[in-house]
Amino acid sequence: MRITIITILLLTSFSSMFSQKIEEEVGFKYVKAEYLMTTERLEDAIKELNDIIKVSPVYKDALMLRANTRYRLGAFKGAKDDILKSIEAIGITLGAASLLGKTEYALGNVDPALNSLTAAISLGSQDERIYELRADIYEDKGELLKACEDWYTAEDLGSTKGAINARKFCGKRTNSSEPTKTPPVDVGTSSTSDNSDDSTEEESTSPTNADNSSTQSNDNSEEVVDDEINSVPIDDEDNSTIPVEDNTPNKIEIDEDLSLSIYGQGIGKRKILDRPSILILSDQTGTVVVEVCINENGKIDYAEFNPAKSTLTKNSLVSLAIRKSKEFWFEKSDYKKQCGFIVFNIKGSE
Repeated sequence: MRITIITILLLTSFSSMFSQKIEEEVGFKYVKAEYLMTTERLEDAIKELNDIIKVSPVYKDALMLRANTRYRLGAFKGAKDDILKSIEAIGITLGAASLLGKTEYALGNVDPALNSLTAAISLGSQDERIYELRADIYEDKGELLKACEDWYTAEDLGSTKGAINARKFCGKRTNSSEPTKTPPVDVGTSSTSDNSDDSTEEESTSPTNADNSSTQSNDNSEEVVDDEINSVPIDDEDNSTIPVEDNTPNKIEIDEDLSLSIYGQGIGKRKILDRPSILILSDQTGTVVVEVCINENGKIDYAEFNPAKSTLTKNSLVSLAIRKSKEFWFEKSDYKKQCGFIVFNIKGSE
């Protein structure tokens, strides 16, 4: 009897030590994954998160962290799958509703996107991009008054896109927050396509209609720029704080295999004080487009892959482009924020 008790105690102790070791390993991998995401090494972050989720699917917010990483790489179906698993495990959260709304929109599922974006707003979202996306959906549906309300809110949260669109389409706000003018705008109703049944996906897959307000994928930066409205001034007393839609490009030749084009809201005219060394080896030819926002001090504090404008979606190229975009440094500006695009024009060896 005594031997049996000792054996049970030893087994219990061994099991506790083993569990503790697993917990420590998972915790270390989680911290490592967070660091890799912070430094824009998105592919490596996903590998660490895969290991964590295999051992403990509900460990902290590993599923949402992987969903966010997949979203940033343009792997939207995988991101959606992770979000739904997270919601099933711990319920709906502000972060889950927000990311699901953006993911559904990227997949072209307009009505589910609208529902999730509205849920995120009802949960207290203060993310300007949530309001921008919902405004885009309302505009496409022909509901301009609702779009204007969201553009105004996005502007209040710091969105230059919201400010520009509010001035273009809505006029100045009245006390009731309704526009004082509503000029006719040609809008179409977006069709809804539900991709929710897709359970498998290559991590490099991207949609063909991820951004209803963007141009379609282009083979070079000149086509991207030409499709935009160029140098449209805003007739408003707040001109000094709101950038104009000036898409004059700054074209930079890196080497025979890579050139860059920087444009949007006047950033093409903004002097570059420091730029990173960039070496891209690819067997494919095409473009990777990163949407960026530059603060008044010249630092890029937002960089996100734009699959609708890109023709290449390989994970390693996307991750590198995002990381290198954040390493640019521009001269100071009177604008608190200017947003635009950095186009990586890649000549492959194929």
